[in-house]
Amino acid sequence: MARVFQAIFSVIIGLLLCFSGIARDARQQRMKPKGIFLNDSVEVGKPVYFSLSVRHSPEADIFFPDSTFDFSPFELVAQRTFVSSTDARGTLDSAVYHLISFDVSKVQKLRLPVFVFQKKDCTAVYTAPDSVLLIKSNNIDIRKKPVLKEETRLVPLSSEFNFSMLIGSVALIIGVVGSIYWVFGRDIYKQWQLLKLQRRHLEYVRSFNRLMRSAREKHNIKDAEKAIIIWKNYLERLEKKPFATYTTREIIDNMPDDALADALKNMDSIVYGQSRSGNMDQYLEVLKTGATRLYRAKRKFVLDSPVA
Repeated sequence: MARVFQAIFSVIIGLLLCFSGIARDARQQRMKPKGIFLNDSVEVGKPVYFSLSVRHSPEADIFFPDSTFDFSPFELVAQRTFVSSTDARGTLDSAVYHLISFDVSKVQKLRLPVFVFQKKDCTAVYTAPDSVLLIKSNNIDIRKKPVLKEETRLVPLSSEFNFSMLIGSVALIIGVVGSIYWVFGRDIYKQWQLLKLQRRHLEYVRSFNRLMRSAREKHNIKDAEKAIIIWKNYLERLEKKPFATYTTREIIDNMPDDALADALKNMDSIVYGQSRSGNMDQYLEVLKTGATRLYRAKRKFVLDSPVA
């Protein structure tokens, strides 16, 4: 009798398991995920978007494909999932896949699964296939040989200023000039000082000789007076002292020379006394010689002094 009850119990358990499996399969069949392309067409290497959604019971655990899934003939670029929403009809989960394709088939199809978690495994429930058409606007037919067209018309190019070349040239010039100054800077500075001294001296000599010649030939005391003014101004620039405002005594104190002192005193008598003298040109020559002596001393000082 016990064996009979045991057999009946086994049959009942088997029937319950069978019915539960049938019920589970029925629920899975009622769960119909939807997958559609959001584009009607696709270009090679251009993005296309695929929407995947499923409505299920709130108790079910659903998983969507991720980057480990094979999306052939497409490749996954990115995936965006949305927050689940639940109402009287159940829970809605959805995601949008950013895909690209390098396939050149005219019609490209794709269907994706959703995975229903069971106690021991996951069951894949697929969407109906959806397709897109390939646009060949950027697709090159390699079977056709390219035809080269002759183009002889010159195309004018807009001129652009090469700032890199300018900066490089300026940097090179600065580097060369800096190197030259570093090596020869002191000598160059000395030569420049000597050149200025020489130029000023030549200008002075030219102006002084012209007035001295006019004073000698025309016995013109005014020209002699102008020559003395030019002489004082030159000494002022040469010695950095106010010779133009110095009296004869102050000039003699700064230039101790008997012949120069005698020439200055005699020129004062001629200029301020308006008296003519046959030795006026000799006195002027003494003044010129004294200025030349100071110029040479200044030149020697520049040559011998170190430049900081």
